[in-house]
Amino acid sequence: MDELKHQVMINQFVLTAGCAADQAKQLLQAAHWQFETALSAFFQETNIPYGHHHQMEPWRKRETILF
Repeated sequence: MDELKHQVMINQFVLTAGCAADQAKQLLQAAHWQFETALSAFFQETNIPYGHHHQMEPWRKRETILF
């Protein structure tokens, strides 16, 4: 029964995070099958460092045009 529950959680994780099933399984196992904890770890892991996205944001471009 746990195996089925784990597979369902892996599938849900893949759909939510957009990652591969093996990565979802690893994260869920590391989080002791706590879905929210694993999801949080995934998004912290894939977070873009500040310096890499410091380009002109689209809203700034529009703001420049409007004002």
